[in-house]
Amino acid sequence: MLKYLQAENLKYKGTFLKKLILIAPIVTLLFGASSGQWFQANSFNWWYMMILPGYISIMAVMTNEKEQKKLRYRAVFGLPISLKKVWISKVLVNCIYMTLSCMILSVGIILGGYYFSIIIPFSRVIVAVVLISVTSLWQIPLCMFLAKKLGMIGAVLINVGSLFVLGDLTVLTSMWWICPYSWTSRIMCPVLGYLPNGLKAEMGSSLLNPSVIPIGIILSLILFTLLLIVTANWFGKQEVN
Repeated sequence: MLKYLQAENLKYKGTFLKKLILIAPIVTLLFGASSGQWFQANSFNWWYMMILPGYISIMAVMTNEKEQKKLRYRAVFGLPISLKKVWISKVLVNCIYMTLSCMILSVGIILGGYYFSIIIPFSRVIVAVVLISVTSLWQIPLCMFLAKKLGMIGAVLINVGSLFVLGDLTVLTSMWWICPYSWTSRIMCPVLGYLPNGLKAEMGSSLLNPSVIPIGIILSLILFTLLLIVTANWFGKQEVN
C-alpha cells in the first residue's frame, strides 16, 4: 500500500494541487484578518463553513482530471494493479493534503493571535484543527466519487451547497447528528465557544455542551470508512471506456 501512496503523491509533484495545500489556508487567514480582533474566530469560521468544503471538492476534481483529462484512466485500468488500492491511495493522499492545510492554518491562527486582542487558547486551536480534519475526512471519498461521475460543477455544487442548505438547517437543532454537513460546525461550538455564524455563544447555552464532540468524531469516522469501502469497490469494477 505504501508504494501506491508514494506513486500517487508523485503524480502531483509541481502541480497546482500541491500549491493548494498552502494557498487555501493563506486565503482563509487573509479573510480572517479583515475582521480585526475577531481574526481567530472568523478564520476558523471561514475555513470549516466555506473554504475547506470547496478546497476538498477542488482537490477531488483535480485528482480525477489528472487521470481523466488525457488518457481517460487508461494508464491506470491497463496496469496489473489493484484498482481498489489505487482508489484508496488517492483518497488517503487527499486526506494527507487536507490535514497539512489544517496544520498550516493552525500555525497562522496561533501566530495571528499574538497580534489581535482576542485570543483563543493554544490548546483549543490545536484541538479544533484536529477535530476539523477528522470530521471532514468523509467528504473526500464522497467528492472524489462526485468528481468522477459529475465533474467539477457537480462536485463543488453538491458538497458546498449541501453544507449551506442542509448544514444550516440542522446545525443548531437537536437533530444535528443526522446531517453530516453539520457535524464539524456543531462540535466547534463547545471547542471554540463561537457559533457557526461567527457570534460568541452565550454562557450556559446548550450549544456549549461538549458531549457532541465524541458523537461527531465517531459518526465521521464511521461514515468515512463506509464511503471509502463503497467507493473503492465501485472503482474496482471500472473499465476503460
